[in-house]
Amino acid sequence: MRAITYHKRTVYFPDKPEKARFFSRLQAGQWEPGTFRNIARFVDEKTTYIDIGGWIGVTPYWAAQSADNVIVVEPDPVCFGILTEMKDGNAGEVELVNAALSQDECLVLNSVGGGFGSSETSALIADDTGMSIEAKTITIPELQAMARTERLCFKIDIEGYEYKVLDQLRAIDRKRTASVLLAVHPQILAASLSGPAILRLAKTTVATLRLIRSLRGFRLENPAALWRAIRKSISRGEIKGFDLLFVAR
Repeated sequence: MRAITYHKRTVYFPDKPEKARFFSRLQAGQWEPGTFRNIARFVDEKTTYIDIGGWIGVTPYWAAQSADNVIVVEPDPVCFGILTEMKDGNAGEVELVNAALSQDECLVLNSVGGGFGSSETSALIADDTGMSIEAKTITIPELQAMARTERLCFKIDIEGYEYKVLDQLRAIDRKRTASVLLAVHPQILAASLSGPAILRLAKTTVATLRLIRSLRGFRLENPAALWRAIRKSISRGEIKGFDLLFVAR
């Protein structure tokens, strides 16, 4: 196992040479520093932290050092194997769920970038490798029932599928939940649509507004992130993703 210290906490990862560049960025504090600031802000010893899209454990095992307990949802088989390998070597109480967030009984998950294990594994698009699996599913009410504390914090990063689970987002308990950290991937949704670019952009814009409205009852703390993403998308000629923070009113 390899010890990586980032944002003043140390997490132990399987030694993966192919991720050396990423680990260097992580240790230098260059990878999503705002995400860790928000987790530190909202997660304490009275909080169950629910990480939907846990990838290779960067956020859940970091959060586990301050949370009462952590629930990690991850359908990618390679990522789930890494999460499992990390469990004994890291501090905190972490429950791993090999499933995808969906109200459907199963979900087809596609590899991106040559195989599973990528942070870009998606239920919306696939690359030319043709790899796919049927993932088990879990719902927000089921996750909330698993939580050990009354206070909850969610992080949701599911590579475009956030646009398809609006009913699940509406089911997040507004009384129990202190915050929802939502990664938004409009570029993935747009890539999954057909038709002229301008039409795909219009559909993606409308879908993004619906996505934000699905979390009514929370206060959007950083609307400027949305407008920055729009400006970057226009200036660079490509749709850019962004992170939103919803907090209890």
